[in-house]
This record gives sequence, structure tokens and C-alpha cells, in this order.
Amino acid sequence: MIEVLALAGAVTKIAGSVSAAIKAGKDASSLLPQFGKLAKLEADINLAEQGRHKGPLGRLTSSEEEGFAIAQAKMAHKEAQQELRSCCRLYGPPGMWDLVVQEQAAARSRQKKALEEEAEARDKLFWVISIVTTVFFFAIGSAVMIWVLDKAVNG
Repeated sequence: MIEVLALAGAVTKIAGSVSAAIKAGKDASSLLPQFGKLAKLEADINLAEQGRHKGPLGRLTSSEEEGFAIAQAKMAHKEAQQELRSCCRLYGPPGMWDLVVQEQAAARSRQKKALEEEAEARDKLFWVISIVTTVFFFAIGSAVMIWVLDKAVNG
């Protein structure tokens, strides 16, 4: 499950460390996993914005605080992307930003697919449990009702 309130902080932390590493002249290929984490966070933000980060019952209750946290995370991600773009172009080797964009697109699509599969599995489990519980209580209720009627008629 995505912790919505922590998304903006995570984006800022990762972007700051990557930016500092680029400015220090660190090798671009060693930073690609960090860019992948940033793309993963973007996929998390998008999923939270759609409301798919919670289960079916959780979707019924959505707080304003959560909405503001999602907006804050989106703004932090946009600012981080702009800062990293300028750092890559100023301090990185030629073509670094293009490589970063490709890596982020791949990581974002992988994360989105994984999160959607997780949400779908969670929803499916919820509905199966709901149906099984309903059938169980219906069967118990019917048995009790038949037993009470049998006792009333024969007793």
C-alpha cells in the first residue's frame, strides 16, 4: 500500500541526493537506479491520484489531507524533475538527460503495471471474501429459520 503522506518527502530526498551526486561529478550510469526510484514514486503518485492505492472500502473514505498530500507530492516531483533536468544538462555528460528519460519511462511502466496488478488482486480478494461471507451467513440464517419453523410446526 502506498503511504501517500510520505511521497513528497521521498521525492525530495531522492532528487536532492541525485542532484548532489551529479554536481559532484559522479558517474551517470551509477545514478540510473536512483532515477528509477524517482520514476517508481511518480507511478505511486499517479496511482494514489486515481484512488487505486486503497481497497474498495477505503476508497469510500478519502480525506482532504490525503488529497493535499497527493498534490504536494505532484508538485515536489515536478520541481525535482526540473532541477534534475538542469543538473543533468549542466553537469552531466552529453546525452545523460535523454538516458534518464528513457530509464524513467521504463521504470514507470513497470511500476504502474505491478501496482495495478496488486490493486486488482486486492479487489478480487475483497469481493471473493465478501461473497463467501454473504453465502455463509445466508446458509446459516436459512438453516436457523428452517429449524425454528420445524420446532414451531412439530413442537
